[in-house]
Amino acid sequence: MAAQKDQPGDEYTFKWTKEQTADFIKTRGENDHLFTGVKNSATVGWRTILEKLGLQGKVTPLQAKKKWDNLKKRYKDCKCPGSGDGVSGKPTAATWPWFGLMDEVMGQRPSIRPPVLISSLPEDTPGPSTAVGDQSEREEETDEEGEGILELIKEDMQYQREAEERREQESRDRMDRLFSILERLVPK
Repeated sequence: MAAQKDQPGDEYTFKWTKEQTADFIKTRGENDHLFTGVKNSATVGWRTILEKLGLQGKVTPLQAKKKWDNLKKRYKDCKCPGSGDGVSGKPTAATWPWFGLMDEVMGQRPSIRPPVLISSLPEDTPGPSTAVGDQSEREEETDEEGEGILELIKEDMQYQREAEERREQESRDRMDRLFSILERLVPK
């Protein structure tokens, strides 16, 4: 659909069709891996999605992000309405046309549906005060788990250290190149 200018001097506003909005939601869900939280990854992700939809040049990455944020907010409001909501003319899960699609995309995320935690102890297991014979066995299991977690933490720290060293080396290399260029530009 065509862009529309609301007021003189305003930016052009893209008017989304129902089909474009549905495709937008599906494509954003299929490309969730592009949004890693790394600096500037979202802009690249939005550009990729806009290209796939054929909307580059019509919608900016910032407009796409705002559209997605608005859809997410409305979805969350419909998914978990406040008490008394729904009768005041606000959309509900039953009345909002994008709820089903958004639920397919967002519904299984931990932020929407947190994992259920259940006890690993059977209900008929006696408490610690009566479990004298099994104590050494539990300590061994806990030690093994602790060692595994400790090993994972050590590996992660090593990985982060190596990544930091690579970034520092790249920064030094860039600085060396800059000084080299400056030395050639400045007359002696």
